[in-house]
Amino acid sequence: MGESYVDMILWLCKLGEASLRVNPTINIQIPVTVLIPQINYPSGPIQLKMPPNIIRLMPPLGVGTFRLKDEAVQQALKNALDIGYRHIDAAAIYHNEKEIGDVLQKIHASPSQTITRSDIWITSKLSPYDMKTPRTSLLKTLASLQTEYLDLYLIHWPGMARKSSSSPENKKLRIQAWNILNEAKKEGLVRHIGVSNFTSQHIQELEDETEYGIQGLFVQMEIHPWYWRDAEEIQKRFEPKGASVVGYALLAEGKLLGEHMRDVLDEIAERLESTRVQVVMSWALKKGFGVLVRSTSMSHLRQNLDAASLVALLTAEDCAAIDNMSSPDGEEKRCWDPRLVK
Repeated sequence: MGESYVDMILWLCKLGEASLRVNPTINIQIPVTVLIPQINYPSGPIQLKMPPNIIRLMPPLGVGTFRLKDEAVQQALKNALDIGYRHIDAAAIYHNEKEIGDVLQKIHASPSQTITRSDIWITSKLSPYDMKTPRTSLLKTLASLQTEYLDLYLIHWPGMARKSSSSPENKKLRIQAWNILNEAKKEGLVRHIGVSNFTSQHIQELEDETEYGIQGLFVQMEIHPWYWRDAEEIQKRFEPKGASVVGYALLAEGKLLGEHMRDVLDEIAERLESTRVQVVMSWALKKGFGVLVRSTSMSHLRQNLDAASLVALLTAEDCAAIDNMSSPDGEEKRCWDPRLVK
């Protein structure tokens, strides 16, 4: 193999989750992490062509649909797909899966579109309200999204809605749900499974107390400069199991856009001729996390997609400066806190 090919694979291995089979004649398998980015040129988006022996892919930049409803979610998805996004993040609790399914069906039916179902990675999640009926909830999600399978299905929360966080039933239900998701994977209803908003202890329970274990696990969780160490700990602890971590809330629920931000992000953004948001996204990608973004603005969607081009430009000093925006004993979680769930 040429040096350029090796360099490309080594770079991709830092960014995501897949399996790479080396020449079968020598019968060697190497597990690696691979997220395939898209590059946008003036003529339009171009998907990087990977060697055929890479058999599992997840685009590193996904478009989120939380809090987007009706025409807003439909237009946001149409815009995102038009400019090159191929990763959609949904959830039953967002109450917009039917609208997402309608958009996808229109795109697949359009004679001017070449996007097929296999081109798009669709993630959805088991609602905390449906922890007792995971299979039924999955089938409802498939019907709403109008698809025969999901690329990824996550347990959205480690506990049952409207149940005390200290209830022992939470653990019982999430272990039961994990077993049922594995059975759905065997049936082909989902390609991959994982969890969202789980702690490392919750994940360890799935490894220790279920027959399926957690090989190939996906973990979606809050990640931003004020709260990232838990994600890194999960990434390192479960790396031998092929775990992949995907971050949401990169803007820290709006804190990133505040006027009284620390200067570090603006200094990096000015040097790289980018935005604060792009800097934080590229920082997360450089750590090997997938990234979910959400916007109804076409220009913001384009900027977010272009953030992947900054990964190679961030220096070790840049990353350290962003890391140090919070201290190990002073991290600031902005979203719901699974550490309270037993």
